[in-house]
Amino acid sequence: MTVRQRFAGLLAVVAVLAASGVLAADPALGDKAAAALRSCRAQTGDNDRLACYDRAVDRHLSFDFAGHGRESTAVFTSPGPFRVRYRNEDVIFVIYIYRTSGKLVRSYGTGPGEGHLDVDTSGEFYIEVKATGTWKLWVTPLPARG
Repeated sequence: MTVRQRFAGLLAVVAVLAASGVLAADPALGDKAAAALRSCRAQTGDNDRLACYDRAVDRHLSFDFAGHGRESTAVFTSPGPFRVRYRNEDVIFVIYIYRTSGKLVRSYGTGPGEGHLDVDTSGEFYIEVKATGTWKLWVTPLPARG
């Protein structure tokens, strides 16, 4: 993927956030995140602006969860497609990604190690984990495709 394509994808995410009013002082996003995105928009160089947006998205629009054994995450909202990265430290690890309506969106099972799952939709979700050990999840937005 070229820098121009990545930049276009991040601009699409920012455009969705702006159109939905999130870039205004939205309590769900927070004043610091909105200020960080406004600061990125002011960058004049394409590479600097893209790097700024990447840092802002990773810092302000991601959700981290950690646990041991069988647990469910808090509900989180994703304005678009997202990636769930995981790290598992034991032999059994199964992830179930649900909409808050209870509809299963995606599931995956594996052993120890790291990896990721992509979800190509937006909405409110929670993740149920069934594991025999310690695990960690990171939920981050995916850039728009196109």
